[in-house]
Amino acid sequence: MVSIRDVAKRAGVSHQTVSNAINSPEVVSADTRDRIQDAIRELGYKPNASARRLRSGHSDTIAIGISTGENRAPSPIFDAFLHLLAERANELDKQIVLYARKDEEGELAHISALREQSDVDAVVLNELEIDDHRPQWLLNNGQPFVLFGRPWDLPQPIADRIPWVDVNGYAGIKSVTRKLIDQGRRRIGFIGWDTGTGTATDRESGWRDAILESHLAGCDQDLDTWSIGTQESIEAGIEAAYELFSRHDTPDTFPDAIVCASDSLAVGALIGLSRAVERDYILRTNIISLPHAIQRMIVVTGFDDSALSRVYSFPSVHQPLEEVTRLLLDMIVDITTGEKVTDDPRWHRLLEPRVVWRVRKDMY
Repeated sequence: MVSIRDVAKRAGVSHQTVSNAINSPEVVSADTRDRIQDAIRELGYKPNASARRLRSGHSDTIAIGISTGENRAPSPIFDAFLHLLAERANELDKQIVLYARKDEEGELAHISALREQSDVDAVVLNELEIDDHRPQWLLNNGQPFVLFGRPWDLPQPIADRIPWVDVNGYAGIKSVTRKLIDQGRRRIGFIGWDTGTGTATDRESGWRDAILESHLAGCDQDLDTWSIGTQESIEAGIEAAYELFSRHDTPDTFPDAIVCASDSLAVGALIGLSRAVERDYILRTNIISLPHAIQRMIVVTGFDDSALSRVYSFPSVHQPLEEVTRLLLDMIVDITTGEKVTDDPRWHRLLEPRVVWRVRKDMY
């Protein structure tokens, strides 16, 4: 392991000068600092984390919870977010520590334990739930944190104190729905989440508003029958697709497109669509070729632009996760160096997504 004395020897200075260059660079001349920095890079020297924490009061460690339990659904977008967050943190000489998150009480216990050990500078929250008490607890205990998402239902004075970055799900879903309408789709269903969170409502509203503003005769008369709320999983998407077809089960009322709140739900809808052509409510017609024609003509869209959308080749909405992680970590750096979170827009960033259009090979 490279030591501070190795750096001193390479730079031709004393180990105390190296220590000063790291901890009090203003007392070391520019030429000497440059030689020491060159030596540090060449040798790959990393200052001792415990010593650095004692000197600065910071651990350069960021904590984020990982959902656990039997009902945990795999999340390609969260995996991508986590990898990008770790890469960006590494560039800033910070590290990510993961903890198991089964429920709110257990998560706050984890964070409290990390605080007692002085082992975490900031916490990253990923999405707020209904009646979520975590933000208030973190604020009350003076624990710096950032949010990937929005403080949807919190009182404004509290929301103003929460630094957050989010992607405009409403705009993304509305854009993809409008594109379907522009292509001539008239019976467009929606599969989202029944969690009641702000994100779930936001995405469903994007679909709903696009339909209502276009005055589609196919589904705007009884819009609720075209929207299915479920959990986040491929299996849930399959069942939701079945339910949507059972509600509209004749050839002239079949959905000709399904907008989904995530790529996982979209994969489920595609599988459900494939299986549904064998079910009675689609085979009521005596025309043998109709089920497969129906399967080919129905467009399914997702949200996240994850690997799933590329493998299954369906349209999706791209989230700019690189920008999300950069902004979140920049906020953490500012907070941990003493900046106060205010209602200034720089602490509350809503990023715009973009639609990525793909066509399934079996469409034509």
